[in-house]
Amino acid sequence: MATYREIYGRRVEVLSADPSNLKAGQIWYNSASGTVKGYVLAPGTIAAGGAPGGNGGKTQLGGCGTVTAGLIFAGEPSTTATEEYDGTSWTNVNAAPTGGTDVGSAGTQTAALWVGGTGTTGSSFEYDGTNWSSGGGLGTAMRFAVGTCGLQTAAMLTGGYQTPPGTPSAIMQSYDGSSWTTIPQSYPTSADTPAFRTSGTQTAIISAGGNSYATTSLDWDGSSWTANNPLSVGVSAQVQQGTQTASLVATGHPAPSGGYSTRLQEFDGTNWSTSPATFSTGRSQAAGGGTTSAMFVANGAPSVDATEVYTGPALATKTLTTS
Repeated sequence: MATYREIYGRRVEVLSADPSNLKAGQIWYNSASGTVKGYVLAPGTIAAGGAPGGNGGKTQLGGCGTVTAGLIFAGEPSTTATEEYDGTSWTNVNAAPTGGTDVGSAGTQTAALWVGGTGTTGSSFEYDGTNWSSGGGLGTAMRFAVGTCGLQTAAMLTGGYQTPPGTPSAIMQSYDGSSWTTIPQSYPTSADTPAFRTSGTQTAIISAGGNSYATTSLDWDGSSWTANNPLSVGVSAQVQQGTQTASLVATGHPAPSGGYSTRLQEFDGTNWSTSPATFSTGRSQAAGGGTTSAMFVANGAPSVDATEVYTGPALATKTLTTS
């Protein structure tokens, strides 16, 4: 086996204390502790993030924003509750004008969008960081408007449960901050849309999962859908955050037989893989917000009244062993 010196052309540096000005990939021997250490990429972690603000273990709710500026709203049992997250705790803020479940969501803590849902199938609402107001009416009313992503001023709703007539839909509707427009294109598999999730922007979307715990993942480029490599494990009713080239799928109902998943799957722009990090509590139909670097998952079925926060891989000082 080749030695470190043979590979890199230098010996491992011997130091009496860990250096302060570290560089990625740096390796040294700490003579005080008798250990070899490196400044290397540590795996992602999941930790408790505080219970939401006293509104019970909601499910089928909306969520958006980031880990340090998150938002959740609506949910089953039908509620007008709106809560803001600062990375540590949830705070109840001004209520929504009506209750609703199975809602779609997009945007940020200070510019959020609520789309469709049971009780509000033809409506959308906008939150400005203080108050809710009515947005544009949907061209086609949708329950389970869970294929919503983007921004308050540039969102896309893909499919849902069309009502009437009460069937899964492949219709796509775009939002410009004022009005909804049904576009000519549609999602390839209508049966998946009440159970899948999407993330990204109005013109660069990734979808994942769907009916019967599908492994399907597709990309939308603003004009058409194309197939991605499939999920590692099929899922429905998950939390999904990120972009078309870097996305996360968390919790949900997993293949082959449902239940409540603790799994996290990561997309790198080409392939999906299962993260070694897992959630403490299995759940589905939860709310989420964030990026592949930091994401929160809040509430969800079955009556989960808790938040967990994923922090992505990051450089850290680690003791290196042969195992």
